[in-house]
Amino acid sequence: MKGFSSAASQLIMAVVAAAIGIGLFWYSDYSNKNYFTDNLEINRHLQSLQTDFYAIESEILRCGSFLYYNYDVLRKLIRSSRSHLQELRRSGNLHAQIHSDSYLGFLSLDAKFKEFQNTLENYLTLNASLKNSVVYIPNLQLRSYHIFDPSVPRERDTLMLLSKIGNTILLTKNTFDSDFLKNLNRYTDELAKEITKYEGAKKLLLNTLRSHLAHFEKVFPQYTGVFNNLLRYPLPDMTAEIQRKYQEEAHKELTEINNTSQLLLVLYLISLGIIIYYIFNTQKENRRLHGLRKELERLLVTDALSGLENRLAFQRMKRQIPNPALILVNINRFTHINNFYGTLIGDAVLKSTAEKLREITPDSMNAHHYRLGGDDFGILFEMRKGDKEFERMVSECHRILESDAIYIKDLKIDVSYRLGGSREKNRLFETADMALKYARKSSRRSYAVYTPQIDTRKEIAKNIRTIHEIRKSLSENRLLPYYQPIYDVKNGQISKYEALARIELPELNRIMEPENFIGVAKEAKLSGKITLSILEKTLRIAQEHPFVFSVNLSADDIEGEEDRRRIYSLLEEYRHTVGRIVFEILESEEIRDYKVINDFINTVKRCGCRIAIDDFGSGYSNFEKILKMDIDMLKIDGSLIQKIDHDRHSELIVKTILDFAKYAGFETVAEYVHSKSIFEKVEELGFNYAQGYFIGKPSHRLENFHEEVSTGEK
Repeated sequence: MKGFSSAASQLIMAVVAAAIGIGLFWYSDYSNKNYFTDNLEINRHLQSLQTDFYAIESEILRCGSFLYYNYDVLRKLIRSSRSHLQELRRSGNLHAQIHSDSYLGFLSLDAKFKEFQNTLENYLTLNASLKNSVVYIPNLQLRSYHIFDPSVPRERDTLMLLSKIGNTILLTKNTFDSDFLKNLNRYTDELAKEITKYEGAKKLLLNTLRSHLAHFEKVFPQYTGVFNNLLRYPLPDMTAEIQRKYQEEAHKELTEINNTSQLLLVLYLISLGIIIYYIFNTQKENRRLHGLRKELERLLVTDALSGLENRLAFQRMKRQIPNPALILVNINRFTHINNFYGTLIGDAVLKSTAEKLREITPDSMNAHHYRLGGDDFGILFEMRKGDKEFERMVSECHRILESDAIYIKDLKIDVSYRLGGSREKNRLFETADMALKYARKSSRRSYAVYTPQIDTRKEIAKNIRTIHEIRKSLSENRLLPYYQPIYDVKNGQISKYEALARIELPELNRIMEPENFIGVAKEAKLSGKITLSILEKTLRIAQEHPFVFSVNLSADDIEGEEDRRRIYSLLEEYRHTVGRIVFEILESEEIRDYKVINDFINTVKRCGCRIAIDDFGSGYSNFEKILKMDIDMLKIDGSLIQKIDHDRHSELIVKTILDFAKYAGFETVAEYVHSKSIFEKVEELGFNYAQGYFIGKPSHRLENFHEEVSTGEK
């Protein structure tokens, strides 16, 4: 009985131990699953919340910039953010003691978001109210041209005052600059005086304008204050801090779970067969989790498509190499490959390039290969030899890469590469990227090694200064049109002028030429403002002088909806002079939407304007597309004109274009007529017009050219 009792006791103990083991195993499995599930879910909500906050900031900026803005997107983002906050509030894991710091941060974020919502509602109310006046005032301006007679001096002065008010309202709204309110206050006083001079519809219009102007002056300071207050809300930063705290706490939680798993192993070892069974399953589960963790770590530093390491792995590794060297490899015109063959072939080209990089580097280099961007790759290795040896390696790498084509599904794809290399340890990637960009810009070399001479930091700083100067010149009215005369070859006189943008630099007593700021302006999305300013000033000049004036337009100016609408508005405002305006569209510009361009041409031609294609013949001239566009004039590019007096090839091309223009019924202008011999050749070939320094240099004053014409000089 005693033995039986002892065996029974041992069995009971074994069963109890087994029950404890089973319970602990279940608890461990449950904790692990809950840990990963809750952790992923909370991180997903926090990440989505941060994305929503950034999107809200972007929408607020758009809301402040566009007159006709749809608030639905903004309200949808607010609802999304509120939904994520509610899900986080319901999360049991976030309420756990171990996550107390994260939960306190979440409560603070929730309170701040409610405060932000109230401020946002106030802002939207002010914004809608303000934009109502901003939209209504230009409408009143347009109506004024039907009510007031500009031929009457007093009414013309009233119209000029209304124009100043409209322009100042737009400047104030678009620049968020309250300094313009001083001008508005002055204009309000002037408007009050003007009202006393009129009766009937004119007085009613001016009173209506005055009430909207008073409303704008009252609301705008509140609006800018609330707008700036909205942008100061630290919601994304608070969310990022909660994520950081939560990850730290989650790491502690994982440590506790792992400790529990270790205790489970001890209990399994002292139990009987059933405990051994559960030990086996626990170990199996641990191995699965360990493998999953290893796989997650591998995926974190590996590019899924190419199998190479990614940018994060590069950042970690470059700090571990005493004398690092980096070769950046870019697939030249990869976008064309993607567009022509499709993304599947494009992906195959990326994979083949990755394999090539592995093959061309010997094992002795101990090199690391990375995919650092869409079509950018990198080779990182230690380099103790001199700069000449490094440049030789870059050259050899380029030669081997381009020695063979890539074959994919019976397709032979000739791929070219651009390479940039650097050994600058403290700025390894930045300087290698400078070398790569230098090689991509070069027409002679396909690879480059970084030297201080190609450092682009000074160029970047110069571009920033130029952007600042452009913005300043626009706000201070220092962007001026300079007019270059266009000579009528048949009539022997100057009858047209081209308006060219210049920036006055009074502190340096000089003028900034367009080649020093137009390219930067396009990159900074400021070219449209420059075009509109030059167009408006030229329209004013056209009211005073009986000449035809040409104004340059880029494809971006036309394809931008806001710029297009503003051009139409100016043409309507100066509708009595638009018949002497020619819009010059660059032939070399990359036109993305020909329908928009043709619609624009048809619209401005209905207003009375004419259309010219500028720089025709500078590159690949698409005669078929030109014929489909309703244009009036071709301006032959100066690169051809400047050589026609001595280069037979240029003369032949120009004759071909002239024959084409004559067949199509286009007038022709020869640009870059800088000498008497070229001018005589232009006359001989039968051009309608000539333009260039031989005719006259650009000037801010048209009187200079009037004097030249009167004396018979060109």
